[in-house]
Amino acid sequence: MQFRLFALLVFFNCAVVLPAQETPLGSVAGLVTSRGSNRPVEYAAVTAKGKSDGKVARSGATNAKGEFALEGLPFGEYELSYGLVGAENPALAAFTLDAAHRAANLGRLELDADVTVKMEKLEVSTHKEAFYNSIDRKVYNVGKDIQSATGSASDLLANVPSVQVDIEGNVSLRGDSNVLILVNGKTSTMMGKNRAAVLDQMPADSIEKIEVITNPSAKYKPDGTGGIINLTLKKKTTTGYSGSIRAAVGNDRRYNASVSANYNPGKYNLYGSASVRQDDRPRTVHDVRSHPDATGAVVATTQVTSEQSRPLSRIAQLGADYKVDDQTKIGAAVSYNYRDFLRHATVSNLTRTGGAITQDYDRVRTDPEYEKDLEFTGTLQHSFPKEDQELNLELRHGKTTEQEDNRYANRYRTGAPTSFDNTLNKSTETNTEGTAEYIHPINDEAKFETGYNGQTNKVDMDFRGSFFNPVTQVWQLDAAQSNRFIYDATIHAVYATYAQKLGAFGFLAGLRFEQAIIHTDQITARLTDRTDYNRLYPSLHLTYNLTDAHQLQLNYSHRVHRPEGDDLNPFPKYDDPTNLRAGNPRLRPEEIHSVEAGYQYKHDDTTYLATVYYRYRYNSMTEVRRFVDATTLLPSPGGTVLLATKENLGSGNSGGLELGATTRLQDRLSLNFSSNVYRSEINAGNLGFSSRRSAIAWDAKLNASFEVTKHTLVQLNTNYSAKRLTPQGYRYPTYVANLGLRHVFADKKTAFILSVSDVFNSLKERTAVETPTLHEEITRRRSSRILYAGFTYTFGKPSKKPKEDLQFDNSL
Repeated sequence: MQFRLFALLVFFNCAVVLPAQETPLGSVAGLVTSRGSNRPVEYAAVTAKGKSDGKVARSGATNAKGEFALEGLPFGEYELSYGLVGAENPALAAFTLDAAHRAANLGRLELDADVTVKMEKLEVSTHKEAFYNSIDRKVYNVGKDIQSATGSASDLLANVPSVQVDIEGNVSLRGDSNVLILVNGKTSTMMGKNRAAVLDQMPADSIEKIEVITNPSAKYKPDGTGGIINLTLKKKTTTGYSGSIRAAVGNDRRYNASVSANYNPGKYNLYGSASVRQDDRPRTVHDVRSHPDATGAVVATTQVTSEQSRPLSRIAQLGADYKVDDQTKIGAAVSYNYRDFLRHATVSNLTRTGGAITQDYDRVRTDPEYEKDLEFTGTLQHSFPKEDQELNLELRHGKTTEQEDNRYANRYRTGAPTSFDNTLNKSTETNTEGTAEYIHPINDEAKFETGYNGQTNKVDMDFRGSFFNPVTQVWQLDAAQSNRFIYDATIHAVYATYAQKLGAFGFLAGLRFEQAIIHTDQITARLTDRTDYNRLYPSLHLTYNLTDAHQLQLNYSHRVHRPEGDDLNPFPKYDDPTNLRAGNPRLRPEEIHSVEAGYQYKHDDTTYLATVYYRYRYNSMTEVRRFVDATTLLPSPGGTVLLATKENLGSGNSGGLELGATTRLQDRLSLNFSSNVYRSEINAGNLGFSSRRSAIAWDAKLNASFEVTKHTLVQLNTNYSAKRLTPQGYRYPTYVANLGLRHVFADKKTAFILSVSDVFNSLKERTAVETPTLHEEITRRRSSRILYAGFTYTFGKPSKKPKEDLQFDNSL
């Protein structure tokens, strides 16, 4: 029944979007190479003209592999001219498009190496696509997003369709917070468990594009039930030198600055970047909850948290690539991140039982905190004589160190003396990862890839609690809050994928095998455990081009969410005397099967996307909050301590319709709209809750950019998320709007940026828990609207006399 409904939705979706009538269109493609060397010619100009009237129908340029494709050509006879930009006598090739020959492939087209190029002063006006769709991902070019000049990576992600970022910087994809975030297609030490903090401090101007992969192929790690978000960082590869400087100041003494530079004389490439960001992070939390005690009396607790911190982050990267010969290139890079701040917080607690006050005190917290990430990467890339045949090797080693030094004072308004306690939390995580990838093109239409990935991850968590004894006037170790826990995971994986294009049909099939070995050691409690399991993770992506403008897609993947160290550590961690957290050593990996069917219409500057998706998951991990006995920590209806832990749900499924559209009006207004409507169903019967709960939710985003003048751009971003279902309750709607302005000066190297985040001061997060024994509402707010004003300056100079083929920078 579910399959029939799914198929019906796909059919309906395509039926309503496809135009009833359309002029027949075709396409032409080919490969431009240098005569004699057969090397691909990058950025050669390609133009299709009508054979009879000589009018230009379509034009474009070759990519880094020398390939080109011109689409949307009406049937007829054409002449294709191709050559270097400015060539006096470009080469010509004739072709015809008709009902029997919709797609012309001109194959390999050769250019003479000694072509005379006539360079004249000209001005090129072009617009980079806001996003485009490939067989397994959606790619969003973020260069024109004003947030990229003054904001953080979190600000940038919040504007990307399908992606949600909550008030604390946690990233979700279609409502699923278990997302794997890659940097340049690889895992990164900085994107570990504290990635929300890193993304909130990472300068957005370092990112060139963002790739959203909701159903990744078997080539990628299966971690992340929501999918993968890949951040592609800016890196020049053309000869010469280039760089940029950015600086901005904001309200509440905020500021950020960054510099990046690249030098490439030809044989080697040096690149580096550095940034600093001073933030201001006031936070407020209002928590109201009630539950019955053992006698049936209602216990009502109100907690109001006021917190202030000013994180200062420094991020730096330095790298080099060296061409050993024409086929082999080696590289090395080091990345560093250091963030520290002093947190001041006060939690006001008021508890009434049957209307009478039983607790009334403030818990004052002072916490000097820091986090340090250091990562080393080495790469080797070898190209074989056959075009696109490659062997890539990479070795990565990283270490993350973080510390919280919490110092608490409990000040009572009921006459009790002030008490003091401390908790020192230290965590050290080391990870090593090796990757080998081999790419073998079988022909122009088929490609085979295989590879190995091995990684080790070790986390050492040390928690030390102490309290001040008012009788002895000395600090004493608190055994109930002190423990050490070690998590050690090793994963070996091999994969293979095969891609083939058969006329209008294309597919990408893959299979990944993984062996996971997980060791845990709760040293304090003397509890050890080992979990071994093997899994197969298949993937399949299908595409069919109805015409050059219309494409259908269908894909499937199997993915996993593994418990982390904090999730498995059973030792309780006290936030305050009435709130604690503990892991669950019995947690099992969460697994998901995901199917998607999509449609794309693309013509000139207009693109429409529609995707229907269905996900079935089992052993889903979720946070559960229960009242427990203060002594035994076992569930108790009359308990006074609220325990938050992780549990596996029985099963769950969700399905929805995602729509996206981008267009350009009057060559001045760019619109990018996306929305997602979905239904989720949760079976939490195994946890003692209502066996099945379901709800429909939706979210929408609109990004509008208007070119006031040729050099001035105004941009508006709006995000809305409707009410959502959670295992024990729901999450209230959220709305935020951002506004920005960018003006480029006459030198075309300097720009002024102005941005306002949360224009209407509407950003807040409200959640509710509704169970037979607990009613709770939590409201979290950050600081009010944030303003930034700044500038950017770019510089660079290409090599004067390249000794080899001309090279062109295709970045915008």
